[in-house]
Amino acid sequence: MNKLLNIRIQLNGGDELGRMMDEAAKPEFLLGIACVLMLIGAFAPWETVGGQYVNALGYWQGTAAFTGGLLLLFGTVVNYDLLRIRQLEMRKPFTNAGIGVLGSALGLVGALTYGLTLDPNAATEWGLYLTILAGLFGLSVAYKLYRQELPGIPKV
Repeated sequence: MNKLLNIRIQLNGGDELGRMMDEAAKPEFLLGIACVLMLIGAFAPWETVGGQYVNALGYWQGTAAFTGGLLLLFGTVVNYDLLRIRQLEMRKPFTNAGIGVLGSALGLVGALTYGLTLDPNAATEWGLYLTILAGLFGLSVAYKLYRQELPGIPKV
């Protein structure tokens, strides 16, 4: 069975599993996860009316959530240094965390306003909850990214 899985565990600190776990804990990677969740939530059903599933892309709230997901994607690309823009580099850490905050807040506001203005005969669906969760997760990751890049603030 060990040959089938081909997992090597080394105790010297240079193991692949440890490197993968370190990478998965980086805010840049977590911002990418928030991006994927936001984009899936934007396309998923947000409500059920009369047995029909409805997503919000035809409304401004769904467009805001989709745009927020794209901003999170842009923030992930910028934070991994796959896209280098001189104007953004000069204003670090505000731009890196700010892109994440803007995308998360945009999706969160869109989802919350859509949920609050639902028809009483409509039932909320999982896409709305996923978008709200992605917005909250993205905000927390953006704050973590800001704290990581700003060495002047003491960490508590």
